[in-house]
Amino acid sequence: MQTKQTLKSKSSTATPFVKWAGGKRKLAPLLIETFPDEFDPLKHRYFEPFLGGGALMFALGDETKDFYIPGKNLFLNDMNPELTNAYEVIRDNVTPLIKALGTLSKRINEKTYYEIRATIPRGKVARAARFIYLNKTCFNGLWRVNSNGDFNVPFGKSKSPSLYDEANLRACSKRLKGSTITNLGFDKAIAKAKQGDLVYFDPPYIPLTPSASFSAYAKEGFGQTEHELLALTIQQLTEKNVYVLLSNSDTPLTRKIFRKVITLRKVLMARSISSSGSTRMPVYEVLGMNYAHLRGSAMGNLDLISRPN
Repeated sequence: MQTKQTLKSKSSTATPFVKWAGGKRKLAPLLIETFPDEFDPLKHRYFEPFLGGGALMFALGDETKDFYIPGKNLFLNDMNPELTNAYEVIRDNVTPLIKALGTLSKRINEKTYYEIRATIPRGKVARAARFIYLNKTCFNGLWRVNSNGDFNVPFGKSKSPSLYDEANLRACSKRLKGSTITNLGFDKAIAKAKQGDLVYFDPPYIPLTPSASFSAYAKEGFGQTEHELLALTIQQLTEKNVYVLLSNSDTPLTRKIFRKVITLRKVLMARSISSSGSTRMPVYEVLGMNYAHLRGSAMGNLDLISRPN
């Protein structure tokens, strides 16, 4: 007799296993349409140096779609070592992780939360389970660390948090098979990209307001200096004939930093810029591309801002 869980495990496409600020689930279809015509997903490699929740990478793993990138062509990276460890464990040891999460799911309360937050286990599986536990039970799913790299978000007090979906974790594991996962600076993570490859940069956004920064995913932070280095890296990749796609907020500083190295277009997104539901509103985001030929009808959904001189 098949259980409900067994039937559910046959779902095809993996989705993000963590909550992540700036996730790309809603934008993923448009992003895929903006990929260059010349990029061959079965031949060329796909680099994502700011992986986060991986919504776009997972969306590109549906074998029933026209645009599918196999795991062996994925080069995935993030600055957060706990996040990349979780990806590695899901790829290589998903069954022990599911068991560990099953145990932790029976201990969701404020006292246990702070006990787990205060201790970092040594084993990779235990670290991944801790990371997912904290992500799913902390306030608003926010991952923030201090200058020492210590996670410092308070307990979320959600009435019924769910730590994991076993079927989805197994689908994520299947999707990640063959992938290369690293924990490096973004400029080092793309060092091996060559002509014809595609790099998608989704960095911590330049804040719309001084209080809106989400740059503390890793202890090093990510500010204006890092965005300027990112612009230089894009220029170097363009000189190597590597395709680049960039996401960021639409601010004067964003335009100033990136307009000289990449074509900028804007898209209206229903993204929260406030913790108060009454003040949430659609905002423009910037998409940058160093190529001209887009797939599908993407051009009609984007307004041109500027092109490099």
